[in-house]
Amino acid sequence: MSLMKRFQAKKKNDPSYGTGVKSKVLGTMPTSPLARNQTLAKIEKELENDLAALKLIKSIKQKEQIKAESLVPKYLPTVTGLMASGSDHALLGQVLIWLFDIKDIAQAMDLAVYCIEHDVSMPERFKRDLPTYLCDTIIEWADTEFEAGRSVEPYFSRVFDLAEDWDIHDEIRAKFYRLKGLIAMDKEDFVMAVPALETAMEYGAKVKTALGDAKKKCAACLESGTEPETDEETEPEPPTDE
Repeated sequence: MSLMKRFQAKKKNDPSYGTGVKSKVLGTMPTSPLARNQTLAKIEKELENDLAALKLIKSIKQKEQIKAESLVPKYLPTVTGLMASGSDHALLGQVLIWLFDIKDIAQAMDLAVYCIEHDVSMPERFKRDLPTYLCDTIIEWADTEFEAGRSVEPYFSRVFDLAEDWDIHDEIRAKFYRLKGLIAMDKEDFVMAVPALETAMEYGAKVKTALGDAKKKCAACLESGTEPETDEETEPEPPTDE
C-alpha cells in the first residue's frame, strides 16, 4: 500500500492522523541555551513532519480544520515563549500563516506586528515579504467582511496606518484607499470618501464611478447646508466571535 493510501486509510479513523499532535501540546521553552537549542531542534523536526503530512491533504477545508484543532494549539505555547524572549525563529512566521488561514485575526495581527518589529522572515516557500503578505491578507479578509456587511475594524485601520510607512506595491496601496473610500461611502462620510477614492485612483484603482458619486453627494450636502457626516469621534465596534 502506498504512503498516500496508508495516510488516507488512517485519516478516516483518526482525523488528527498525520499532524503529529492528537491531544499533545508543546511545553514551554527551556532557559538554558543548550536545552533550548535541543528543544527547538525537536520542534523544527515535528514542524517538518507536520507540514509534509498537511501537504498530502487535498481538501482546503480539512486542512483548515487540522490547523485550527491541532496545529495552532500545538505550537502556540512555543510561539508565546519565543515572543517573550524576543526571538525571530522561523516557527513564528509559519504559525502566523496558520492563524490567518483559520481566520483568527486577533491573534494573527498581534503576531504579525511582532514579526515585523523583529524582522521575522516568511517561510522559504513564500515569495512575498511579511508586510506585503499582511497587507494582501488583510485587504482580502476586509473585502469579504465589508461585502457581507460586517465590521472590518479595528484590524483594517490598524494595518492601513502601519502600511503608510511601508514600501509596498502601488496596487496594494490602491486597494487600501479604495476600500477606505468605500467604507466611508457606506457610512455616508463623503468628506473622507472623496480624498480616499482620489488617492486610490492616483495609485491605479478603478474607482471613477464611486468617486464621481461621492463628489456629487458631498456637493449636495454642502448646497443644502448640511454638514456631511464624519466618524472622527466614533469608537470602532469591538469584534464579535460570530
